[in-house]
Formats: sequence, structure tokens, C-alpha cells
Amino acid sequence: MLLVLYGWHKKGVFDIVVGKDTNKGKREQNKIRFSVLIPVRNEAQNIENLLNDLALQDLDKDNFEVLVLDDNSDDDTAQIVSKLIPKMPYSLQLISVPKANSAHKKRAITLGVSKAKFEYIITTDGDCRVLKTWLSTFSNFINYKKRNNQEALFIAGAVRLNHKRDFFAALQASEFATLIGCGGAALNLGFPFTCNGANMAYSKQLFEELGGYENQLNLKGKAKEYSENGISNNGYQISSGDDEFLLHKFHKIYPKNIFFLKSDKAIVETEATPNWKQFYNQRKRWASKWNQHKKISHAAISVFVFLVQVFTLMLFVFIAFDIVNDDYFLINSELKKYLYLSFFIKMSIEFLFLYSVLRFLRQLKAIFTLPFWWIFYSLYAIFFGVVAQKKGYSWKGRKTQ
Repeated sequence: MLLVLYGWHKKGVFDIVVGKDTNKGKREQNKIRFSVLIPVRNEAQNIENLLNDLALQDLDKDNFEVLVLDDNSDDDTAQIVSKLIPKMPYSLQLISVPKANSAHKKRAITLGVSKAKFEYIITTDGDCRVLKTWLSTFSNFINYKKRNNQEALFIAGAVRLNHKRDFFAALQASEFATLIGCGGAALNLGFPFTCNGANMAYSKQLFEELGGYENQLNLKGKAKEYSENGISNNGYQISSGDDEFLLHKFHKIYPKNIFFLKSDKAIVETEATPNWKQFYNQRKRWASKWNQHKKISHAAISVFVFLVQVFTLMLFVFIAFDIVNDDYFLINSELKKYLYLSFFIKMSIEFLFLYSVLRFLRQLKAIFTLPFWWIFYSLYAIFFGVVAQKKGYSWKGRKTQ
């Protein structure tokens, strides 16, 4: 946890405008153009809010297009988007995704990339909200890297869950903040672990050169070497992982060109799941990716995290038992001191880390859920680590095997 805490603070918040003043007093940026891909299924209640947010972007409207990829919605999503097309100040397209048996989101994104006309792909989800500075901040970041002789080929942004609804939402928000913080810290340290597809951008050209979510044999240079080495992410055989596996694929070829955009002007917000059933299926979907990684290092990290949670649970049980049964010496007094010290150090570092991430996400009020997670997170993590070994979950009205 100390390493993760260091990784999070290794790089400061990005808040740089790249460009020059024009006569109108605005910033004229080097033209970075984005194709915004929004894969959706049954988002009739949310999609209009997101499309309106995009209409407020302070990036020149000629510098981005929006492609809504409708994955066989059985509500009014498509109709709502169709009605908004002539009203939006930017180029808006509705694209129907052909039916498939698996990897629906990956197939939607692949179709969207093939239709995109700009050099950078940026993805988000239909139930998200974005700030007016979202696209311009990504543009500034890319230009900033160019000025420093670096090319940003993959950029992961921060995502937060709306924590204001109730205690259950706040619990999810604090846990989600930990995932975002760990992902950002790992990227800052040069060891990518995870990212979130609701807020990430990458080179369209490189996506196509690497074969997207599957191997491609007729490649050149590093991409050909990548394919011939047999390094793959199982492609469309795995339904989830449109973000994480793509991150690892890019990093394998261009490790110096992968970045975490730590900026509060580019945070994407989405809603927490409203009930325990959806929460269960969502977390099972997330956890199902861990045993699909080909890298031994990633598998080792997953096993290590699992064992840490088992150790933490045992530690908590020992301490609780000792407090309740003070006269019963389950462990000797010397070892007891080290256990209490270990518990205190672990919890202190976790508090500092979560406080830092929640402060960045502007969700400090969610810190009050931390005592709950201290007590129950080990049980929670172990439970989903075991449950994820069984294939199949329900999401967006579909059952995935």
C-alpha cells in the first residue's frame, strides 16, 4: 500500500492549457480531434443527459464527433438519439450494432472505431456525465506531451460514482475510488494494472494496427512481433475487459506512451448500482477478468491481493477475539503487539490513500464508509474472488456465459 500511495502522489494534478492567445482572447490549440464512442444498451433514461453535456464542451465542435453505438436496446434509446441528431451542435451519429452471442461491448467499440473519422478514440458509457472541460483537457494533455517529445497513445482518465443517493451508493463510491486510485498509481509507476472504459482515449491507428480485441497476422513492425509472440487477450471469447485488456495490449508494445490523466477537469461521473442484485452481477463481471490474464505477473498480483485479504481477515478475527476474550491467550503477548501494530499501520496507510483519492475526486464525505470496509472488505473480496471462478452473470438484460 505504501508503493500505491507513492504512485498516486508521484505525479501532480494536470492543469495546463496548451496553445496561444488569439485576438478573441481564447486559446487556440493544436488541432486534436476525437471520435467519441458511446456503446449503449437500454439507456433511455440517461443518454440525453450525456449528449447534452457534450453539446456544452468548450472544445471546438468541429474537433469532435459523437457515435452512439446501439447494442440492440429494447427501450427508447435509439429513438431518443435519433430525435437529438438535428439539434446537436456537433456531428452525432446513431449506429446499430449487429446481434452477437458474446463480447457485445467489444464488438460495438470495434464497429465504432471502423466508422470513426478522427485520429483519437475516446470512450464513455451512456449512463455517464461529463464536464464541459472533458475533451479540451484530453486535448491539452496530448499537446503537452507532444511539446515534451512524447506521444500519448493511450490515456486513462478518472471515473467517480455519484455517492449522494444513500449509504449504499457511498459504500460503492469509496470502493470504486480505491480501484481508480490503484489504477492511476500503477500507471504513474509504469506498471499498468487496470483502467475504466468510461473514460479513456487512444490512437485509432494503433487500435487497428494491433487488431483491436483480437490477433491479426498481417501486421508490421512491433505489432507483428506482438502477434507472432502469441500475446493475446482471448479477443471476443471474453465478454468483459474492453478497457483493461486493451490497456495491457497497448502497453506491451508502447510502454512509454501510456498515461494516467490526473485532472479534476476530465473526471467522468456515473451512478452507483441501485440494488444488491445489480451490484452482485457488476462486481462478478469485473472479477471475472482476473483469471483471464496471460501475464504471470498479473496473476501473481491477483493471488497476492487475495492472500492479503485472507491475512487481513484472520488478523481482524484474532484482534476481535482478543478484545472479547481478554483472559484467553490465543496468541502470546509478544506476537500480539506485532499484530496490533500491523493492523494499525495497514489501516493508517489505507486511510491516507483513500483520503487522497477522494479529495481529488471531490468526494471526501464518502470517507465515513471506511470503517465499514475495514470490517467487511476482506469478506467481500474473498467472496467475489471465489464467486468469479464460476462463469456466467447477468448484465443489461443479458445472461453471459
